[in-house]
Amino acid sequence: MFNLTSCPPVIVATVSGRSYYKITNVLKSLDLRFLSLSPEEAALSTGKVIITTFDESKIVNRDNMYLDTQLEEFPLSIKAKILQNCMGYFGPSKEQLIIGVDPGKRIGISILYCYFELDRIILSSVSSTVEKISFVLSSIESPTKIVRIGDGSLALSHQIAGILKSYFKDEVVIEIVDEYGTSIRQGTEKNRGGIRDISSARKIAFRKGKIWNSCK
Repeated sequence: MFNLTSCPPVIVATVSGRSYYKITNVLKSLDLRFLSLSPEEAALSTGKVIITTFDESKIVNRDNMYLDTQLEEFPLSIKAKILQNCMGYFGPSKEQLIIGVDPGKRIGISILYCYFELDRIILSSVSSTVEKISFVLSSIESPTKIVRIGDGSLALSHQIAGILKSYFKDEVVIEIVDEYGTSIRQGTEKNRGGIRDISSARKIAFRKGKIWNSCK
């Protein structure tokens, strides 16, 4: 079975301790292996993905190079590109951006790319949820983009779906998903801090639903 740790290592090409710390923290969160090289060594390497700083990029000078500032400002977009490059090493990958949403008083969001979780978020309003999802959909390139929204709070589900559909039209597929069995049992310790909402959102993301237009 494919495992991200089997990917060729991401090359971290910097002598800056601060940048190195930031870069490697993100790579660890993705469970990606990395190899530390000097910018000069990275320029001659066969690495598929190289991350460096602006000043050192003049030394590396490669097409498959990303800056540490890009990783900091647009982490999800760069993470998706790293996944795309790494998975491409093993042949064509199933490129899909899927966002699972568990609506309620606290709105859980799980963002998947190539079936790996890029991020998980808890938000408290429809406006902030739509803003976050819209940013993700706009900033990550993918031939298929799907938003799957749980039906546990149906009025809220339709509200979020309607706003997103008005923004993205046919660029994004919106599905309403049956939430049954996606929630952690009430009263367990795992319910603290929004963990239940995030867990439900992730399960919703993996569960195929009904196209929103047919659910109205």
